Amino acid sequence: MLTIGICDDRPLCRQLLEEFIHLYEEEKRVLFDIYQFGSGEELLEELHKPGMILDLLFLDNSMKKLTGLETAQRIRQSDSMSACSIVFVTADVHDQFMQVRPLQVVGKPITRECIDTLLDKVLAKKT
Repeated sequence: MLTIGICDDRPLCRQLLEEFIHLYEEEKRVLFDIYQFGSGEELLEELHKPGMILDLLFLDNSMKKLTGLETAQRIRQSDSMSACSIVFVTADVHDQFMQVRPLQVVGKPITRECIDTLLDKVLAKKT
């Protein structure tokens, strides 16, 4: 089972992403563990808990304290999370994102088709 994290300081954005993922689950008859985080700090705190490893992380960049890029840099420093596929979902796309080796950078608003394509890609890598 794939474990997916959604980190965005806007609850509506997190809910929309999760809804797209649930629609994908229904269509493809797969199940994911999905966790939502309201900030980079909250995400990093949870990742320090034993057994918490994400396979895929949807990460906003523009958050209040710790940006998505800063959060991703810290994640990449962790041995247990170094293999996590990171997808930046952000309104402000920058070349700087490439330094943390994201799976993809997509602009907001994200579409269901984009989520389907990303999930297909990640699942193909896992099998």
